[in-house]
Amino acid sequence: MSFPYLDLAIGMSFIFLMLALTCSTINETIAGIFNSRGKTLAKGVNELLHDSSLARELYQHPLITGTQLKDSEKPRLPSYINSNKFALALMDILTGPAAANNANALMAGVANLPNENTRKLLTAVLQNPRFKTDQERLEAWYEQGMGRVSGWYKRTTQIRVFVLAAIVTLGMNADALKMLRTLWTNPTLSAVMVEKARVRLEKGRPDETQPMATYPNPDDPTASQPTEIPARDVISEDEDQLLHQVTSWRGDWYTDWQQDHKDQGFGSWLWYLLTHRLGGWIITIFAISLGAPFWFDILNKFMNVRNAGKPPEKNATGPAAQSQAAPTGTVAQNQAASTDAAPAGAA
Repeated sequence: MSFPYLDLAIGMSFIFLMLALTCSTINETIAGIFNSRGKTLAKGVNELLHDSSLARELYQHPLITGTQLKDSEKPRLPSYINSNKFALALMDILTGPAAANNANALMAGVANLPNENTRKLLTAVLQNPRFKTDQERLEAWYEQGMGRVSGWYKRTTQIRVFVLAAIVTLGMNADALKMLRTLWTNPTLSAVMVEKARVRLEKGRPDETQPMATYPNPDDPTASQPTEIPARDVISEDEDQLLHQVTSWRGDWYTDWQQDHKDQGFGSWLWYLLTHRLGGWIITIFAISLGAPFWFDILNKFMNVRNAGKPPEKNATGPAAQSQAAPTGTVAQNQAASTDAAPAGAA
């Protein structure tokens, strides 16, 4: 059974998902080069403690410095600090020579802090009755603070993602209106898009944010490893080739355009782009700025609607298959009706 409008929606959602994944990959690469996550995390820890000296001492603790890359002239800020390590490092600093889990030494260390705001803050945190141990209290407080840091990071990357969306759109000439026309006039390509979209959905939802390092060995805080981009967030070669069938500058490039407009110069070509491509570019930029997880969810909904509209398989039995038969006539006629109805939905 054919679903032309639904297939068109699935195809466009799939294209936007692929373009958004491209932006995400570039964004994560830039974030890794400039250590954006590490800098944002350091700012968050400083705001959490309200004491730059204590934050600096925390970052110099072996539990934290072990997450920094070794053999580097300038230590790299960790992009992720486990709540357990944060709590243990802070307790060890505050208790001094005493054991880190010594409650009396911990409260004494808090009382000796020079920053009044930090003293009041940590005193309140350590008196939280919802938890049994001081470590649990500090871990919960840290995780709550990191929720705000994640919000900061998302807001600061929005502008960068929008700029990347514009670069990817212009670089690939991803005109949403042109892509829509291409899929509408090429049902075969649209059908291929639907099948590739089904394969993509099986890979799972892409990550919106992810740490840039992992720590596989909890007993070795120096064994940090860079985080690889999950396979579900990487565009396959087949998907890339399919994407280039609906994008690229083929036919819109100046030399190709000039063949049909020999008497018109470069300025006329730019005017042609502004009048024929600008609207589609703007739609694409705003669409892929919504992010890969958004388009994955949209694509999944469209695919569920399409699957719900499928008739039973050819060899289906039971009430669902019998409902496809004619309501009257002989048994043979009913079976023939069922047999005739099944192939239409085999695809």
